[in-house]
Amino acid sequence: MDVRNWISEHRLVSFIAVTYAFTWTVHGALFQLGLPQSWTFSILAGLGAYGPVVGAAVVVWASDGDLRSWVMQAFRWRVHPAWWAVALLLPAGIIVGATGVFVLLGGELVVTGLETLVVYPFLLLYVLVIGGGQEELGWRGFAQPYLQERYGALAAALGIGVIWATWHAPLFIIPGATQSGFDFALYFGGILAESVILAWVYNNTGGSVLLAGLFHAGNNVAMNWYPVNNVLFVDGIQDEWVASTGQLAAFVVLALLVVAIVAAYGTRRLSRHPVPTPPLWGESPAPATAREHPPD
Repeated sequence: MDVRNWISEHRLVSFIAVTYAFTWTVHGALFQLGLPQSWTFSILAGLGAYGPVVGAAVVVWASDGDLRSWVMQAFRWRVHPAWWAVALLLPAGIIVGATGVFVLLGGELVVTGLETLVVYPFLLLYVLVIGGGQEELGWRGFAQPYLQERYGALAAALGIGVIWATWHAPLFIIPGATQSGFDFALYFGGILAESVILAWVYNNTGGSVLLAGLFHAGNNVAMNWYPVNNVLFVDGIQDEWVASTGQLAAFVVLALLVVAIVAAYGTRRLSRHPVPTPPLWGESPAPATAREHPPD
């Protein structure tokens, strides 16, 4: 059996293996280089985040799928305006809600830097392409339809969340990476919740990776204006109570949102409409035996 046939017969395992290998190689090099925060650091970290795209591309190709159809999910913009509003505005709503929970838990509210919101659209486009949004061609554009056909949308999203959170693990030991200052348990829970929300967006937009990517990017960018950041450091030293409470507040809001989504849309599809399922990129791949070379 050749490598291509093996990949076709073990698609999920192959996707995970290639995704992890690509990202952990790049991020491992980033760790070894010990670069300070800079554009070079950000670009290398963003390059590593293309692991899910590379992994999905390899599996779609090996399975005789339609690579063009798979990629075109990232340009699917003809969706109901309400879902554009969800993708673009919900991240801000999550920040507002998390800020409220943070204050209820005893945190101090200090709001500054709103004048810098003018750069938000530019950061959003940057993060969509290289800062997290690009991951969605793999997580949602490949793994979600592949898994939800077998296990349902909610279980698929939670499974992807586990893979996604674990895949990010090296960033917790790279100084300067955003994740290096996070509590992993709360981060893990937040990723699981965000994965469900992203599956909800993807399934309700007919498989728009574009809108899933915009929500993913918006969630990352909006954190720059999370008021918790304004009280996170005292004399240059991180306040651990503020850090953990700020993370907890964000997780609570994400979890409540997931509960509302599941209650309203159910677990099987996270949608009231048919959802994307394989074959998503053209005709079903031929059986592996049909592609094996005939004996000499």
